[in-house]
Amino acid sequence: MSLYEVRQFNNFPELINSSVDCFGNSVAFSQKKGDAVVDFTYKQFKAAVMSLGSSLRKMGFADSRIALCAANSINWCISYMAGAIYCRSIVPIDKELTGENIISTIKKADAKVLITDLKTCKKLPCCEGLTVIGIDFENETVKPLSEFLNKNDVFPMPVKETGAPSVMLFTSGTTGKSKAVILSQENICFDISAVMKIVKINHGERVLSLLPLHHTYECSISFLCCFYAGVNICFGGGIKDIYKDFKLFAPHALVLVPLILKGFASKFKKLPSLPDKMLKKRVLDFFGGNLRLVVCGAAPIESDVLKEVSRFIPTIIQGYGLTECSPIALCNPDFDFTMDSVGKPLPGTQVKILNPDENGTGEICVKGDMVMIGYYDGETINDVRDSDGWFHTGDLGFCDKKGNYHITGRLKNIIVTPNGKNIYPEELELQLGEFKEITEAMVYEGVDQRGSAAVCVKVVTKADSAKVQKIIKKVNSKNAPYKAIKGFEICEELPKNTSYKIIRNK
Repeated sequence: MSLYEVRQFNNFPELINSSVDCFGNSVAFSQKKGDAVVDFTYKQFKAAVMSLGSSLRKMGFADSRIALCAANSINWCISYMAGAIYCRSIVPIDKELTGENIISTIKKADAKVLITDLKTCKKLPCCEGLTVIGIDFENETVKPLSEFLNKNDVFPMPVKETGAPSVMLFTSGTTGKSKAVILSQENICFDISAVMKIVKINHGERVLSLLPLHHTYECSISFLCCFYAGVNICFGGGIKDIYKDFKLFAPHALVLVPLILKGFASKFKKLPSLPDKMLKKRVLDFFGGNLRLVVCGAAPIESDVLKEVSRFIPTIIQGYGLTECSPIALCNPDFDFTMDSVGKPLPGTQVKILNPDENGTGEICVKGDMVMIGYYDGETINDVRDSDGWFHTGDLGFCDKKGNYHITGRLKNIIVTPNGKNIYPEELELQLGEFKEITEAMVYEGVDQRGSAAVCVKVVTKADSAKVQKIIKKVNSKNAPYKAIKGFEICEELPKNTSYKIIRNK
C-alpha cells in the first residue's frame, strides 16, 4: 500500500511552525459574522496563539489547566492551542451540558481558568474561584479574549517533555459515567500524521466544521488534520444554517456522523428521476459545488446509506476510533476504501481481536503511539493498557480475509440469552435502519408479556404499529430464532449526546 508523504512533526509547536512555513499567508480560518466572513491566516493564527499563551503564563497559569467551553470558532482553536502549549493542559468541555454539569466538570479537572462565550456563561450558576475570559463578551469580572490576542511581548512556544499531559478530554459517557482521558501532544500528532498518510486533502481546499470541536473526532480531523494540510477551515452557523453555509463556503470536505449523512441520503432518494450526470450536478450544487470528500465516523452506519451518497460524492470513507486513541485507530484509505467496513489499522499501529468466538468476533484491542497516557482519577493518571501494551477498547468486531475490520457492537451492550447466545444490538439496529420507514432504532434487553428476558427495540418512525410489526417480522426472518425481536415501542426521539450518539442508559 503506497502512502502519502507527510511532513515530520511530533508536537503542537512543530505542527504550527511547519504549517506556517508552508502556508503562512494563506487563509487558515474563515468565520461567518452576520452577513460578512472574517478570514484569518496561518501567520495570524500563530501570532494569536503565542500572544494568548504568553498572557496566560504571565498571569501565573503555566502550571494550571485551562477549561474551554464555547461554540466552534477561530477563537476556540486559538484557545485550544494556547492552553495546550503554554499551560499544563487544555480541557475542552461540551457547551451543551447544563450549567451545573459544566461547573462540575471544571472542578473535576481542577481548572483555574475558563474561556467561554456569553451564551454558555449565562448558564453557569457560579464562577467563584475561576478566572473567566470571554470569547465574545466582557463585564466587570470577565476580561475579553481580544485583550490577549495582540501582544508584542511574547514567549517562544515552549516544547513540553515528551509524553507530558497536554489535553484532558471527558468522554461522552453514553454507557456510563464520563472518564477524564489524558492525551499528550505526541499522541495527537502521531494520529494526525497517520491519518494524513492515507487520506489526502489539499492546500487551499475548504472544510466546513459542523460537529462540536470539544469532541476529539471533530477537533482532530476538521481542525488539526486540516491545519496541517493547509486547508481553509470554515465556521458557519452550525447545523441550523447548514444549507446556507454550503452555498457560502462551498466546502471540498465534510466530517460527519451517520445521523447527518443518513438525513442527506433520505433527501437524495426523493429527487426526481434524471440522467445520472444531471442528478449528480444537482446534488453537488446542494453542497455548494465542490464537495469531493466525506469522512464519516463516531457511530455505525448502514452500508446502503454510504452507497446511496457515493453515487454523487467521489470519496466517502469511514473509520473507527475513540477518545482514548486520539481518536482514530482504524480508517479506510481514500485510495482503497470499502463501504461495509471501518478499514484497516492506521500506519504504525496494531490491532487484534481478543478471544474471538466461532464467527471470529471478539474485543478489539489496539496498540500504538496514539493511545492515551491514561485516565485521570482526580489525583493520578492511570495507564490502563495491559502488560503487553494493548488497550482494550470494549468494542466488538472481526477482521475479514482482506484485513478490513468490522464493528459489531459494544461489549457492555451485549444481550446474553439464557442458553448463552450473544446478541449484538447494533447488528439488529443496522438491519432495521435499512427500512426507509425507520429513522432510528435502539435494541435493548427488555421483557416479554410473560416477564421473561427478551430482545426489544425502541424506534423513531412515522409508520404505524402494524407497519413496524411487519418490518420487525422481516428482520426476524433473516436471523436465527434466538435473535428475534419480541417487543417494540414507537418514540418521538431517542436521547443523544452532542456527538449525536444514542445514550443507551436512559
